[in-house]
Amino acid sequence: MATFKGIKGFTVQTLSSDPTTEDSVGQFYFNSTSNTFKYVQPGGPTAGTWASGGNLNTARQQITGCGIQTAALAVAGESGPPPFAARAFSEEYDGSSWAEGNDLNTARAFATALGLQTAALVVGGYNPSAGLGVVESYNGTSYTEVNDLNTARNSSGSSGIQTAGLVFGGGPPAGGLTEEFDGTNWTESGDLNTGRRLLAGAGTQTASLGFGGALDNGTSQSVTEEYNGTSWTEVADLNTARQALGGGGTQTDALAFAGHSPNLTNTESWNGTSWTEVAEMATGRRELGGCGATGSLDLAFGGNSGSVSNATEEWTAPDISIKTVTTS
Repeated sequence: MATFKGIKGFTVQTLSSDPTTEDSVGQFYFNSTSNTFKYVQPGGPTAGTWASGGNLNTARQQITGCGIQTAALAVAGESGPPPFAARAFSEEYDGSSWAEGNDLNTARAFATALGLQTAALVVGGYNPSAGLGVVESYNGTSYTEVNDLNTARNSSGSSGIQTAGLVFGGGPPAGGLTEEFDGTNWTESGDLNTGRRLLAGAGTQTASLGFGGALDNGTSQSVTEEYNGTSWTEVADLNTARQALGGGGTQTDALAFAGHSPNLTNTESWNGTSWTEVAEMATGRRELGGCGATGSLDLAFGGNSGSVSNATEEWTAPDISIKTVTTS
């Protein structure tokens, strides 16, 4: 009987555990622990999945956040018991659980946040119904008010870091106004081509992505635009129009998830050219917080899934995937 060595000219490698690095793609081997033959395939967004993370201490909708999957910040939002009210709550995530920290100086809902867990900005929002221009800087311990936006607003998108931030869109009314922050002052820049609110953002101040959102009549948008530090350019649309969604990543590697309407579980991955539908979330929701340094490691938290939610989900898209080879 022919053997693998006789056909291919080499023996099958035996490993006690599965490879974990990209340089193993294409490798065929025998796993001596599971007694199975396996093959290493490319990973990426299509291999990504959502998994449950630790719950927020306080369930909130209209929440915002920033940071990375293992070091995130969840701030502001609205919670009950009824009557619901804007909150100043702030929580930090360590990759498994949330811990309460010092509150914002100004309670608000529908704010936007950018930066890192220990160097963040919380921008705009409303309390109780008027748009706010208030901006607060977070140093990992406490919040300090800094210079206001030039134009007060809520439900904006954002990107960048604490000393080089970008805020765009928002309302009411829904607009395309864009402002850049240099660590001290806000400066108006080129408007979005499609003015909207309840949109998401990803990237840096000079290479940003804005996607989704809503017009003033409530119509959900699929529009995606790229910012180059001066102006916005329309690129390929989302597959599913949505507002009040979550997102994270970079201009060339981003993730869009959840949103309205209705409460969506849909997740889409952006590769710099187009959006691809990937694995869905466990819980459909809107008005949630989201963040992530890339489109491969993202975090979703809070929102409204029919009731105010404290649920957290972690998105991971591995560099490789392992396929068990069978004879059937």
